[in-house]
Amino acid sequence: MDKMFREDFELLDDMSLVSACFDPLLDAFKQGRMRGEEDAAFYAGLNKGQRLLFIFRVYYDHVFHSTEELYWWSAYFIAQPLKWSALKSSFRTLGGEEAEELLNAVEKELDQRDYALRLESFHVLRSDLEKDPGLKQSFASIYERLQPATSKVVHGAAEYIRRHPEQFIPID
Repeated sequence: MDKMFREDFELLDDMSLVSACFDPLLDAFKQGRMRGEEDAAFYAGLNKGQRLLFIFRVYYDHVFHSTEELYWWSAYFIAQPLKWSALKSSFRTLGGEEAEELLNAVEKELDQRDYALRLESFHVLRSDLEKDPGLKQSFASIYERLQPATSKVVHGAAEYIRRHPEQFIPID
């Protein structure tokens, strides 16, 4: 990982700092996948702060595009209980209970409809929302709450990085 000058580190806004620390993790993840390494092994090799940041940004980078993406990726994460649990922990640790409540709302909506809790039985389609107006409305409402909730997580992640820069990037 490249070093960063202290002055540059201190001048970065929250999202820029989060991205500067996430991008090298994502590159390492992609390189590991190309070598055939297991995702779980990569994740296990991260320190606490990197795990919190990585799981949040992977989820966020997929769901912020639309209601349909929020729906599909949330169902996909829920079908992987360890990932879902890690994501909820990240939201709670970095964004507080309010941020975690967004994921609880997602979980409640999907739980009421008996969604798959394992990838082996995962058959979710983005077009499912068109077939279920109630589900579509629920996820549209949750999507409206996404930006404020994730803004808190981004701020919390940036504060965590500022308190623990050694977990993310060498500072000169």
